[in-house]
Amino acid sequence: MKRVRITLPLALVALTVWLGLTLGVGRLLSGGRQLSLFDAVAAAIGPAWVLAVLFSVVVALASTERRAAGLRAPESWKSLWLVWPPLLYALLMLLVAWAGGWPPSQVLLIVGCNTALVAVSEELMFRSVLLQSLLDRHAIWPAVLISSLLFGVVHTLNGLATGDFCSALWQAVAASLQGVGYAAIRLRTRSVWPMVVVHGLWDFALVTSALTAAKTGEGSVLPFAAVLAVLPLCLYGVFLLRGSQRALLHTEPPDAQQRAS
Repeated sequence: MKRVRITLPLALVALTVWLGLTLGVGRLLSGGRQLSLFDAVAAAIGPAWVLAVLFSVVVALASTERRAAGLRAPESWKSLWLVWPPLLYALLMLLVAWAGGWPPSQVLLIVGCNTALVAVSEELMFRSVLLQSLLDRHAIWPAVLISSLLFGVVHTLNGLATGDFCSALWQAVAASLQGVGYAAIRLRTRSVWPMVVVHGLWDFALVTSALTAAKTGEGSVLPFAAVLAVLPLCLYGVFLLRGSQRALLHTEPPDAQQRAS
């Protein structure tokens, strides 16, 4: 595969195409019908999400800066301890989601596949391709904030598919806060893959919570408390990107320097 330098304009073009695949193809395949986002995730494995993953993988692999974009394993396996707080938090949310029971195993399998697809495509597009292109032009905090805000803006477009713009707005605010934590861990571990796991588990908890609530006729706590739920993750990201750590992100880790020499 011929590699190219993914500049910010190219990253924005790629993001536009990715949006067309995730939203446009999904709407086309549904015949223009408005479906609940949770129902769409549980109905069947989404072809639109499969296409989005394939596209994001191709774009990420085409980059000349794969290491900088976080496509490798973490540079230092010791840095994986940074992932434990949000991972345990996501597991706790999953336990809360299943406190009142869980959907059938077939539905869980479909939801698991779809949330994994979404996690891979979103992390590659926002925390790999887009974030790295922003870092080529801006300092760390502006790059993190811009990528996180765009991550939130994209989630408002879910209202076009579901017709529920109020819920989409709250989801967008939560996604922006969440994006700060995700970006911080991506930068500190120098890898996008740990947050793919956390992102997928988090979405899995939200969707199964909504499905369980719909089955029992009760309201799901997690979607309505999403903004408060992600605040600790956002604050954790702010802590990880404190001044003393931002300076270290501008240098290659010692083990990478040794391999390069």
